[in-house]
Amino acid sequence: MLSLGEQWKTVNKSTSEVDLTFLLLRVFSLAAGITWLLVAPLAVREKEILITALIFFLSYSLLCYLIIFFKPGLIKKIYLVSLFLDAAFLSNLIHTETSFAGSFFLGFYLLISLHTIYFGLYFGLGVALLSTACYLLSISHLLNQVAWTDLAVRIGFFFFITVPVGLLTEKVKKDKEKVENFNKTLEIQVAQRTDKIKLLLDQEMYLREILGTVAHINKLLITTPNVLTLVEKSCARFIQHGHYGFCWIGLLEADKIQTVYSSDNASKYLADPPYALVNHDEPFAKSQTAQCIRDNKTIISKHDPKKPDPTPWRNPGEVKGFHSVISLPLRASQAGAPLGALTIYTWRMEGFEPEEIEMLDELAGDIGFAIDSFRQKEAVAALTAERTANYEETIYSFVDMIEQRDTYTAGHTERVAHYCELIANEMGVDKGGTEKLYKAATLHDIGKIATPDSVLLKPGKLTKLDYDLIKLHASAGFEMLSKIEMYKELAVIIRHHHEKHDGSGYPDGLKGEEIPLLSRIIAVGDAFDAMTTNRIYKARQEIPAALEELKTYSGSQFHPEIVNAALKVLADIKISTTINQLPSTDLEKKRFSYFFNDKLTGFYNEDYLKIILNNLDLNQNKCLHIIHLLNVPEYNKRLGWAQGNLLLKEFAAELPEVFPDALIFRAYGNDFAAISKAHLPIDADTLNALPSIANTEIMAEIDHVDLLAGKSYSIDKLERLEIIPADVCPLRN
Repeated sequence: MLSLGEQWKTVNKSTSEVDLTFLLLRVFSLAAGITWLLVAPLAVREKEILITALIFFLSYSLLCYLIIFFKPGLIKKIYLVSLFLDAAFLSNLIHTETSFAGSFFLGFYLLISLHTIYFGLYFGLGVALLSTACYLLSISHLLNQVAWTDLAVRIGFFFFITVPVGLLTEKVKKDKEKVENFNKTLEIQVAQRTDKIKLLLDQEMYLREILGTVAHINKLLITTPNVLTLVEKSCARFIQHGHYGFCWIGLLEADKIQTVYSSDNASKYLADPPYALVNHDEPFAKSQTAQCIRDNKTIISKHDPKKPDPTPWRNPGEVKGFHSVISLPLRASQAGAPLGALTIYTWRMEGFEPEEIEMLDELAGDIGFAIDSFRQKEAVAALTAERTANYEETIYSFVDMIEQRDTYTAGHTERVAHYCELIANEMGVDKGGTEKLYKAATLHDIGKIATPDSVLLKPGKLTKLDYDLIKLHASAGFEMLSKIEMYKELAVIIRHHHEKHDGSGYPDGLKGEEIPLLSRIIAVGDAFDAMTTNRIYKARQEIPAALEELKTYSGSQFHPEIVNAALKVLADIKISTTINQLPSTDLEKKRFSYFFNDKLTGFYNEDYLKIILNNLDLNQNKCLHIIHLLNVPEYNKRLGWAQGNLLLKEFAAELPEVFPDALIFRAYGNDFAAISKAHLPIDADTLNALPSIANTEIMAEIDHVDLLAGKSYSIDKLERLEIIPADVCPLRN
């Protein structure tokens, strides 16, 4: 039951200003009646009638308003009842008057006006009719004293008041209805807008939860050490999200789900794998997850408890109550084949939001990428373990790589390893250290795999850029080997084999005892072999001269202790005089032709001609023909460069028939050279008869030079190519 204060609030909500006017009118009428009773000179009988009427009026008024207070919903019915009581009350008062001139009839005007305002025009007309009837009955004893015109005026005013007040009331009511309708529409719109805002806020909070889940799992991608930990923790984190009741990840292998993980013990809910994707005799092949993997796309469905679920549940009734399911392919890349699938069950009535689906799709891609990365990492680790287990085999595989690239370098590493072993034994290095040194020396130039042939085989002096590229091989070798656990010690030795005793070496500028002992030994063995073998750009030194040079640089470039040991053990070794960097295999010849190739004719260029001339004792070439074409500039000027190039190509194509079994070079544009082991009697007439120049203004001149082994020759180019013998020919460093 409501308290009086709460009841009063209820009455206030149910009433209006007109209801207050009704109440005030009653209070005013009662006060007026009491005042009249006290002030007006009334006869005893009139006073008794008035007192009785006022008591009746007060009683039924109190009763009416008590009912309204406790039952405000009956207010209109109470007003109807009070209308008849008020009409009876007024009729009684008027009936007590002894003269037509009394003013109690004015109460009917108030009664008509109030009810017209409250109930409207038509009801007001009814009240006017009721008032007319009551008034006529109340003055029936005075009708013989009343002029009909006075009576008509009074009764006419009943209706005269009703019509304008009623019309005004109707207008006010319509306006009020419009305002109320507008307010209701506005309230509905505000309510709808409020509901929408609330929905958006709820949606935002929900998506924030999803974002938190995604952020946490993204952190797992970085911190977890393996696939098992990643997928198990990811599933567990999904379930911490309030609306996700269950999720599982299946990983694919050979067209079957071979491994499953879930937020709980997978075997508790899911049957043991494998699950076939394409065998439609098995229920799983018809499942949403299988379709997701087959189609390589995200699949979302509403759960229908009436339809059978092909998911391989151990107990189909164990996971229930979910409304939607999403299956997302796990891929290493957007266009990659699926590695498996992530399936999530939501208990949320609305299912998955579009933004949620987008975030989950991106997260599934990240998980797939992480799984693929872990697998690649595991594969690399397995490969590394295999290579480590086959340590010696790997070492010699690197040696094979060196030999296939450059037979000279392969022989160089073998010789350096041998020299280092001799020096180490002389110095008393233990067996383990000597073995380690031998392996490091065998691989000390492995970093040159990253050095271009155009630098390694360059016949002239190295530029600063060339030298900087060469110097990178020590660091490159270190980087290649240091990533393998059992190669790390070798990698450090290889890194520092070009450090110098005075600190001027590379890559780290170490000096003295800072340089590892085995690196110091390799530095001496490497330098000794470089001095005692023929290089493209420099002839070899005899062993005594090479040892003397080691002594010269002892204390600056080399550690004195290492040099002293080398002087003892290297003095009597035998070194082949035929070691050189000239190509011996077809592969090397192809590589040389690429780097020393004339692009127009396909012959060797003048750089390779210089190499051949500086290695005559090795290549046994004895005959040199120099061919100079005259009038080429005039020909080009007349017919154009393109036609001139075409003529040179045709002329070059004819030369191998003239000089069989010879090395042919194009040097400096209009000059050619042919070197052979046997003398070829070729004259200018033979060349000028070649079809390419026979009918042109181009003329060929030819010079012959007998080449002598051990003699140096230089190339000079003024008007034409010349080969100049010299007792001493400056060599390029």
